[in-house]
Amino acid sequence: MDIPQPVIGLSSVSITKTERAWSPSRPIPDSSDDDEPGPSGSFDPASYLTPSTSKKTEPLPLSTFHPVPNHNVYPIPENDYARILVLQPNETLALVGVYSFCVLQGSISLLGVILSPSNIKHTVFAPRSSPIPILSWATSVHQGSCTYPIPPSIRQQENATAIVIEYTDTGVKGLRRICKIFDGIFKPPREPEAGPGIDIPRIHIVHHSTKDIRPFVLPSSWEVAFASLEDQPDSEMNSAPVCLVKGPRKSGKSTLARTLVNRLLSRYRRVAFLECDLGQSEFTPGGLVALNLVENYVFGPPFTHASLPYRAHYIGSTSPRASPSHYLHSIQSLLETYRLDLQFPALIDDHPPGDERIYDAIPLVVNTMGWNKGLGADLNARIEEFVEASHTFDIDGAEEKGWPAPPQSRHIPQFSTAMPFVQTSRRCLKVEAIQTEMTNTYHTPADHRHLNVLSYFHAIFAELPTSSSSGPALKQVTATGWDTSLPLCARYPYEVDYTQALDQVYLTGAGYEDVVPSELTRVLNGAIVGLVSGDPVNTFSRPTSQEAALLSYTPGEPPPDPMLSMCHGLALIRGLPLAPHPHAPYMHILTPLPTGLLAQARMLVKGEMELPIRGMLDFREDDQGRVAGIEKGYVPYLQWGKGEGVGGEKRRVRRNLMRKGQM
Repeated sequence: MDIPQPVIGLSSVSITKTERAWSPSRPIPDSSDDDEPGPSGSFDPASYLTPSTSKKTEPLPLSTFHPVPNHNVYPIPENDYARILVLQPNETLALVGVYSFCVLQGSISLLGVILSPSNIKHTVFAPRSSPIPILSWATSVHQGSCTYPIPPSIRQQENATAIVIEYTDTGVKGLRRICKIFDGIFKPPREPEAGPGIDIPRIHIVHHSTKDIRPFVLPSSWEVAFASLEDQPDSEMNSAPVCLVKGPRKSGKSTLARTLVNRLLSRYRRVAFLECDLGQSEFTPGGLVALNLVENYVFGPPFTHASLPYRAHYIGSTSPRASPSHYLHSIQSLLETYRLDLQFPALIDDHPPGDERIYDAIPLVVNTMGWNKGLGADLNARIEEFVEASHTFDIDGAEEKGWPAPPQSRHIPQFSTAMPFVQTSRRCLKVEAIQTEMTNTYHTPADHRHLNVLSYFHAIFAELPTSSSSGPALKQVTATGWDTSLPLCARYPYEVDYTQALDQVYLTGAGYEDVVPSELTRVLNGAIVGLVSGDPVNTFSRPTSQEAALLSYTPGEPPPDPMLSMCHGLALIRGLPLAPHPHAPYMHILTPLPTGLLAQARMLVKGEMELPIRGMLDFREDDQGRVAGIEKGYVPYLQWGKGEGVGGEKRRVRRNLMRKGQM
């Protein structure tokens, strides 16, 4: 159910600054330019203007629920971190923090999904760095039951919705110690008239929007598109629809894909998610093309649900610019894996009693990248051909100011969402973009990318479920918590004898083909690598040269064939002797992967991705101006503040040079 209050009409927003019309000298933004500071990385309340008055709009009411003890807020004996809340019709509740909730009576709407009574606890991550999810009363559309004892005074309120909310300690808040720019994102904003709370520690009510608090608002065209997908006959839905999401940068593409997964989970037991966006990945750190299996609702930003993919391939960069063929080959391999193993699985591990969702078919959601010009447009067009989507969600995003509209796809015609075009069971649904003013934050895409990487290396994964002879178990493996007690430089690593544990080392990316074997240890020291397993027949013999006798490496060797290999996850090589010794061939490796996967990964792939600077530091000594016991000014290879001298500023690559015939 849509939230009645926080909706902002598109017609009420205008841009007061006059933009220059299109010109050939204007730079073309693409997926590799998304980390620039400026308007895209900050939220300016002055942009909330109306055409008539040109004044700041009033704060939007986010919570119409006013807690009153023993009236709509009930304590739970012997649990100070949980309360029973009762929402009346049309009431909304916005919370900041990490909490879990269970629906006892009625229905609740959250992030575009309507939840009915059940014993399932849903975990919600609501930081201020992302749009705040709104809990709102909804009309009951599904029947369900919950065995939790409900007080009689609540049962007598037939039209009320009752939920149990409990604080959940996952350790994710400790990431603020590592990535200082996200400090305080789980704390409430300063409101002059905050009003009473729900009396749960570390969970706070947000009554009105502020300059750094934005609610999640489901656009009406998204609801129409989801309804057209759900209102199909059962015979067509049992065929496991394949949905592709495309659109320009900063149009809400990842949010749409995440919401689509949640809507499909209302009807299916599992949903497959193919991540093609290397820079803004949803379930894995950047640089991976991954096929994920999702079983639980996703209520939080990407850094809160780090997962182990069902199958993945490591590209090693946040953009496929340097290796487009390997990028497409990897996507083809993952699509083949989905069609053979997941779309109609031969082995069903379990089917809980009372769960009426479809379990013998798994739909697919494909999230494409936002680079939709030049080479990026060609790659996205090839991906559409590979996927053969039954439903394409095309976001009609706000084009870059001054530029003409991008050319329409030649493969799928454009139609409105009111009358979806149907031809050989394929539909193209045109939807609107999320309002720009609602997506701007203080954090740039690069900040979120760094947070995702650091969240991954500090995540805690449970051991993998046992797999059968028919293949790996169909289980979602998501981080159960985060351990931020020690920085990466102070953790106990794995000590690996690379002469016995590794078969081959690969370097990918621009310039790595010139790395000679004698410099390999310098390149790998402190590097992020992909842990890859492959067919032993495809491994290469070790070189006989004296300088590379311990590490098997061939300059210019292409990465492992995606059809014969897979990447299990990432690792950090924290220590490697610069001069390998045959009697001490050890390297120190940090990785969050379960131990059951490490024995299979016998190949390392080094790409262009590097560990963020904050991940190298010792946050325990940050306030004292020291790094791992050494004063900041004496730490090698690190410079604090702006660069000095000629060439010290950040270099801006010009990719907007046009030929005469293109003007």
